Amino acid sequence: MKKMLKIGAATALAVMLGLPALAAPPRPATDLSARMELYSEQHVVAEDGSEVSTYRQVTKLLKADAADSVRQHQISHSASAQKLEVLDAFTRKADGRRIKVPKDNYQLRTASGRSGGAAMFSDWNQTTLVFPDLQVGDATELTYRIVTRQPLFPGKFSRNGEFNRGFAFDRVSISVDAPASMKLLHKSWQMDFSEKVTGKRQLLSWTLKNSAPVINERRDFSVYELGGEPGYAVSSFDSTREIARRYVERATPKAAVTPRVQALADEVTKGVDGERAQTQALYDWVSREIGYAGNCVGIGAVVPRDLAFVIDNRMGDCKDHATLLQALLQAKGITSHQVLVNAGNLYKLPDVPVLSMVNHVINYVPTVGLFLDSTDADAPFGQLPIQVQDKPVLAAVEGLPERTPHDDGRASQSLVTRFEIGADGSMTGDVELKAQGRFGQQLRLSFKGVGKDQLDSAVKRYLEGMRVSGDGSIETADPLKRGDEFDYRAKFATKPVLRIGVAGAFGMGPILFSPAPVASYVGGVNQPAPEHPVLCFSSHSDERYEITLPENMQVLSIPEGVAFNGPLVSYESRYRREGRVLHVSRSITDRMPANICSAELMATYLEALKPVLDDMRQQVLYK
Repeated sequence: MKKMLKIGAATALAVMLGLPALAAPPRPATDLSARMELYSEQHVVAEDGSEVSTYRQVTKLLKADAADSVRQHQISHSASAQKLEVLDAFTRKADGRRIKVPKDNYQLRTASGRSGGAAMFSDWNQTTLVFPDLQVGDATELTYRIVTRQPLFPGKFSRNGEFNRGFAFDRVSISVDAPASMKLLHKSWQMDFSEKVTGKRQLLSWTLKNSAPVINERRDFSVYELGGEPGYAVSSFDSTREIARRYVERATPKAAVTPRVQALADEVTKGVDGERAQTQALYDWVSREIGYAGNCVGIGAVVPRDLAFVIDNRMGDCKDHATLLQALLQAKGITSHQVLVNAGNLYKLPDVPVLSMVNHVINYVPTVGLFLDSTDADAPFGQLPIQVQDKPVLAAVEGLPERTPHDDGRASQSLVTRFEIGADGSMTGDVELKAQGRFGQQLRLSFKGVGKDQLDSAVKRYLEGMRVSGDGSIETADPLKRGDEFDYRAKFATKPVLRIGVAGAFGMGPILFSPAPVASYVGGVNQPAPEHPVLCFSSHSDERYEITLPENMQVLSIPEGVAFNGPLVSYESRYRREGRVLHVSRSITDRMPANICSAELMATYLEALKPVLDDMRQQVLYK
């Protein structure tokens, strides 16, 4: 299942012939609000991985609507590991005058503890500069330096960047000045590169000119691969395994089984036998009892906190979660590994192993063959959140799976709606819905945290959102019970919705809450086809309606059923009238691979959905 898009004849022909689809040439961006006259970074790296980075940028304001964004600039740095120095900041007027940013135009937001104590979660400070008297035709010029005293990994350096072709860059210059003895892997795309060695230093430089930007037509970034925009990557790590190994070296001591950890593990697993059951009990406890705090402190970006701190405060980031779970498992004699993944939209790692490609830590338990992410308080045992499914795994040891599992394909929904249309056009009926897999999880979370008073008025508020006056009641499964199966039963009654006694028509669709209505499968069929891979998954949705019609309604026609069974989509609809009762059933199954679908596959899929869209447009005609 995916947002539906439409393909043109040329694209469809290319798919049929097995040829790559031809992308339309990019359109020039002519209505620019600002342009970057200069952007430069100079990184001077020492043997120990510390660095001095100097940044300079000159941005010219072209249209008044961009004044607020150009006028302000924010700089972030770690107070414990870095030092920030603003070297120069001024507004350059169109006539050449310079107006320096006064001290009163700085806003400092510091993250620190109370009375000089250390910050609990984040020591990232933010400095905001406001450039004075900025008008169209003026430019902001900013130069600042960040000194990194404490690198994330001693002796190691990595950096990467990309530049949006939709923005005007007159000149981009990136340089890395590092010891000649430091082996650097590097790669660039759509940028000019030069390299030279002078004495004991090596200088790598990348430049770019993008004075004529183009409009980015892409709308779906659920799957992204570095290289789509001009950019570069450079790293002194020799492999992704080295990144994982360096992390694990410092995380493992933090996972030591202390008497407190042992006692906690014994308490949580009391009366629980077997490795799988004990693993689940410990996972459930960590994910339920330890809240997630996603910010790190200084070197804490790659080193977990002490477990006593995590247990005392019932809170930690992904490293803390993974380290605590590893320690608890080890206390019961269950071996596990911490592994690194990307929790964003990167499904393919770049050739150059840079730190930014991984931003999340989870566990792998070999004896049960499961990856576990305890930072998600709602993910059932054995299931991963979608953002870490089908992702490359960075492990410190060999023999572990190279990717996390993809979606299990269990997403399904079954909806039964029975209602009677009154002589005045009002409706009275009931709804039963059962969902499982991703749909069940989605529905459960939508009711999680809903109090009794809110639940009592849920049907009324939902109908109001559909611009229908009505009321009703609803009973749901326990939304606090973690799992991917969920159901509800509801009753509803509306005021007149249809006009009776005149010619009219009505369609059929869910009246109340539905995470996966059949109509949602075709919601984007008429949009442009994707030119890039997108996130997708297989699923099933089934809807049945039993509609009792009023005696004063004369039915002129009902829709005709549709049925087809293709390699990617199967669909069947039936419409049958028995006296005053209209029976409607619609069932759709898609077999999209998880979790990535190519542009060519999406084009074929969307073409297959067109008969479904046609069926959705059918209505019951009456007078």
